[in-house]
Amino acid sequence: MSADPEELLGDPRLVEQADHGGTLRLVAMGGARIRRAAALRELDPAADEALRALAAEGRPRALVLLGYGTGATVAGLVAAVAGPGANVPIQSVPGPSLPGWIGSLDLVVVASTTGRSPEIAAALTEAVRRGCRCVVVAPPASPIGRLAADSRAALLPMADEAAPVWARLWSVAVPVLLVLEAAGVLPAQSYEAAAAAADDAAVRFRPSQETFVNPAKEIALRCAEHPVAVWAGGLVAMVAANRLADLAALRAGRPVLHAALPDLGRGQLGLLDGPAAADTADLFYDPDVDGPRGGGANPAFVLLAEEGVDPRTSVVEAMLTDHGLPLTTVTAQQPRPLERAAYLIALADFAGCYLAAAVQAGPDQGRSIEEYRVRTAQ
Repeated sequence: MSADPEELLGDPRLVEQADHGGTLRLVAMGGARIRRAAALRELDPAADEALRALAAEGRPRALVLLGYGTGATVAGLVAAVAGPGANVPIQSVPGPSLPGWIGSLDLVVVASTTGRSPEIAAALTEAVRRGCRCVVVAPPASPIGRLAADSRAALLPMADEAAPVWARLWSVAVPVLLVLEAAGVLPAQSYEAAAAAADDAAVRFRPSQETFVNPAKEIALRCAEHPVAVWAGGLVAMVAANRLADLAALRAGRPVLHAALPDLGRGQLGLLDGPAAADTADLFYDPDVDGPRGGGANPAFVLLAEEGVDPRTSVVEAMLTDHGLPLTTVTAQQPRPLERAAYLIALADFAGCYLAAAVQAGPDQGRSIEEYRVRTAQ
């Protein structure tokens, strides 16, 4: 007999039973993954030598990040950490083609959790042909890893090949950040502080924490019972919103809208004026107590914010509250972008795992992605 999502998430024992593959434990190890990946220089002398050689070549004209899926998330994370004051242009390219302007003065970095994408392999081959400086972060035994070894591209091994693909984000992202530090594109990052932020998130969002004080469970419950729109204020928050939408689809088969300020004002704010808009004349209406007006077909909202980054976030939060709509707000208060990213990405990962448990999704979620890869490779 299927358990009610709210009842299931309120019982740590039921959550554990519904958590196929121990995914919540994997997410809780985010801080450890950051620390292990940050120790790449100490653990791998060849990687240290490659980073030293990259530093000796000086800063590139532009940075091009090749990747899609998790690789695209890494690209967004790099752009968020660099911020608008980045000292070189940063462009994400999903392959298989490269923009015509990319050449020998540019640094091309591949971020791949599987190393199997033919599109990324084709783009890397073209980058090598054009004489670009190329660095690959991927499993060494993968097709892209072997391609890097056979060309003049530097290969940095991904820190953890044992984890499921969706859980390898930090195992790829941290080596990419080390590459950009060596190339002079980014200043040195505080990986220990980022790992500590991930550890803090693991404590706050743990399975034994009650739903009413656990934003990850609350977000999962909203996604299980409503269509959900995740809105972000800040570059880091947008990365986390994208991540949450991806995991809701991948882990639980649930669609989630996502958008960021200022683009909210061009479309998705219209959700406040649709059938879901509450009657503001009812001063005593509380969506969390009285339930949604019009049933579960009406949307709920998640607002991800970064403290002090975008004051418009508080305006959006007030508008949602004034309309009486179901809302969960999470604000990252860490001082630096990488730390905020570690915290908000952990929130998204925990929420995705809780959602999969709440809707009792099977362990075979994602088979359509594999079918797509097989069909497009033919």
